[in-house]
Amino acid sequence: MIGRVGLRIALAFIGGGIGVALALLIVRPPHPWAQTVWISPSGETVTHTIHIPLVLKSYVPPSGRLCRFGVGAGPDIGSYAVNGLRIGWYIDWTATVSPARPGGITYVPMIRLKQTGPNSYSYFPSGSALSATVAAHPGALWLIGNEPDRRHWQDSLEPHLYARAYHELYYLIKSIDPQAQIGAGGIVQPTPLRLQYLDMVLDNYRAFYGKPMPVDVWNIHAFILRERSCDYFPDDCWGAEIPPGIDAPEGMLYGIQDNDNLEIFKQHIEWFREWMAQRGYQDRPLIITEFGVQMWPDYGFPPERVNAFMNATFDYLMTVTSTLGYPADDYRLVQRWAWYSLNDDNFNGWLFDPDSRDRTVFGDNFAAYTSRVPPVVNLRPIRVWTDPPLPFSAGEPVTLTVYAEIVNNGHVGSDGSVVVRVYEGNPEEGTLIAPDLTIPPIDGCATKVKVEITWRNVSPGLHFLYIVVDPANNISEANEMDNVHSVPVLIASYRQWLPMVSRSER
Repeated sequence: MIGRVGLRIALAFIGGGIGVALALLIVRPPHPWAQTVWISPSGETVTHTIHIPLVLKSYVPPSGRLCRFGVGAGPDIGSYAVNGLRIGWYIDWTATVSPARPGGITYVPMIRLKQTGPNSYSYFPSGSALSATVAAHPGALWLIGNEPDRRHWQDSLEPHLYARAYHELYYLIKSIDPQAQIGAGGIVQPTPLRLQYLDMVLDNYRAFYGKPMPVDVWNIHAFILRERSCDYFPDDCWGAEIPPGIDAPEGMLYGIQDNDNLEIFKQHIEWFREWMAQRGYQDRPLIITEFGVQMWPDYGFPPERVNAFMNATFDYLMTVTSTLGYPADDYRLVQRWAWYSLNDDNFNGWLFDPDSRDRTVFGDNFAAYTSRVPPVVNLRPIRVWTDPPLPFSAGEPVTLTVYAEIVNNGHVGSDGSVVVRVYEGNPEEGTLIAPDLTIPPIDGCATKVKVEITWRNVSPGLHFLYIVVDPANNISEANEMDNVHSVPVLIASYRQWLPMVSRSER
């Protein structure tokens, strides 16, 4: 990554001695080079420099559909002129085999949950209907539940039951489609009470199954609502209430005029990213499947106020990065977000009139904003490893499998194939270890693709692998300085077994 310094340390045994290989990859803008400095096991310092041309050429845009922008809609989304919004995805709070996909936008299915007793639950779709739907959407992102932390109105599950339901559905979906991505159900808002609810879910999951809850994508809603229990305050409990399984009279006492408070919105996102990092999930994407302004115009929220909030939140989500952010997406806090809603005029900010199907002033503002977002593609190799991870040879050449993760953290898909090349040594002077590997287009928003290459007849010793990715159709990228990733591969020719001492607790 531009402007960041990475340090990798490998311990190995070569020819009877212990060797330490240090790799320091430094890339400094605006200079067009990547320099790698190695301290070899003998203590010799070796420097490899790749000269990367700084290409400045006009961008040939792909389709322009923005993967970061989505919307909450109904199954009739195809009857609205949504292509003018440039949205890349939508949810409809259900899962169907053949959803509408105007313009080819991505559909994100959701399984709905219901608590049926103190220790029982149900879900929909289920059985053969669910199996058929999973099979119809290979590689899809699946969301398990909708606002499980919302009593009565939405899916409303106590934490121990949500943990069980998530476990069952995670492994059921993966058994049908191993490439599926599974996301948690969106909590109403990431406040302390609702983070407590999620902690209870994680604790229950670990207690039941003896391991952390496997979450491919974290998902939240980002509303700003009062948290007050109807059991304690039956006449003043509007808003998000108290999560099931938690006995508390109140939480965050936001007022009506806070519904579009940008600083609270930012605080919520940062709270959740901090929560993710503290629990070992920083390397997961974060999406928002619902946010917007819910309060009506007669509460003091005219269209210009709603549109100002829309623009300010879009600006924040598009640009803000943090050390707590997602590393594969240049440390952005949020990867994708969906405005609420396409056409629900029970709340504020609907983008289309549900009767006339005409675009509203809110939809015009949305379209005006997305029209200014450049159709950026940015391909990066972010991780390289081998199988076996610690290769050994008694002196003869060996064959390894090289794996690499490639991401596109631009705003649009690559709109064409991607070429992956793996060199032994500096790409300007090194040798390709295999023919060029061409892979299908990669969606944006830090979508990851794993590639595999066989490396044959590798001699013992220290080798330097360089992974290079480029669009196959010569489309230039937002940043052509991060297309190369290097890693040392040490094939040891000597091993020494060390004793291990363990201690049992009494």
